[in-house]
Amino acid sequence: MSDTVVHELRLADARDFLPQAIELAVQNAAAGQLPFGALVVRNGEVLGAGVNREVHDHDPTAHAEVDAIRNACRDLRTLNLSGAVLVSSCEPCALCHVSTVVAGISRVVYAASSEQASAMLGGADDSSRTMLPEMQQALRGLTPGQLVHVPTDGDGRPFERYAEQERRS
Repeated sequence: MSDTVVHELRLADARDFLPQAIELAVQNAAAGQLPFGALVVRNGEVLGAGVNREVHDHDPTAHAEVDAIRNACRDLRTLNLSGAVLVSSCEPCALCHVSTVVAGISRVVYAASSEQASAMLGGADDSSRTMLPEMQQALRGLTPGQLVHVPTDGDGRPFERYAEQERRS
């Protein structure tokens, strides 16, 4: 089987996991955390799942994608996730994008765009974060084809749940 066919099979397989990543994000938002969820998938099997734990852990690097990668690597006792696909409820930020490269993940499939997340959650209030969109754009250019946006039914649900939770607080 050619690399292209294998790559297409992985992409099709990954799309099936987007609703699960979205549901993780919704559950995380309902728990009062930031509305992001991610899975590391290889050969139709979830190797690791993660949610954004920044608020809970007081850790600005505790993003859902990083959490999923950490969990997969820990469970498999490896640093290399080659052949795996990261499936995320939302487009990964620069930190998460770089983490996929470090882990050997060559494909990221995501539901909501970062623009959609910003529109629904509002912009960052920390001036040091204004560079992140520029970094994200630069990474997109350095890794053409790695990130694949797959608009998915319900991809805004995590943000809606988060906003609902915030109104209650």
